[in-house]
Amino acid sequence: MPASTRKVKLVESLRAELTRELEASRRRAQDAAAAATHEENRPESDKDMRSTEASYVARGQVERVREMEQALARLATMPVRDLGQGDAIVVSAIVKVRHDSTLTTYFVVPAAGGVRLRDGKNEVQTLATTSPLGAALLGLSQGDEAEVTTPHGKTPMTRLFEIMHVS
Repeated sequence: MPASTRKVKLVESLRAELTRELEASRRRAQDAAAAATHEENRPESDKDMRSTEASYVARGQVERVREMEQALARLATMPVRDLGQGDAIVVSAIVKVRHDSTLTTYFVVPAAGGVRLRDGKNEVQTLATTSPLGAALLGLSQGDEAEVTTPHGKTPMTRLFEIMHVS
């Protein structure tokens, strides 16, 4: 099976997963909006913050729905490319990365990172180009290393990722 066919199937799986989550998020947003205006949440005094807190939850749910809709739109226009040996990592690359002794396979996408998908018998994790690791990998190729500095409590931590394979 050509790599592009595999990748199209991964995009379809990701879009299906996001669509399911979007519907659940829409229901949660409706429930949160109803709770924000429910009579039980009316303040009983000037110190009562129930309605304010409920409105924050509702606003957060609406923002989550908007983010998911934008992610679905970006995935709908995502180019899918076959990559060969020596090609640089771009959106739609499947990248096998080693960090310490752990090998992880990522599917580089413009949005919706962190979703685990099945690729035959293997698990692939989506990696958004907006994440620190996703941004660091773009343009690199097999054999390269990416240094990524991430927050780790009060002290930033630098991690080294070796690119084992790109397709």
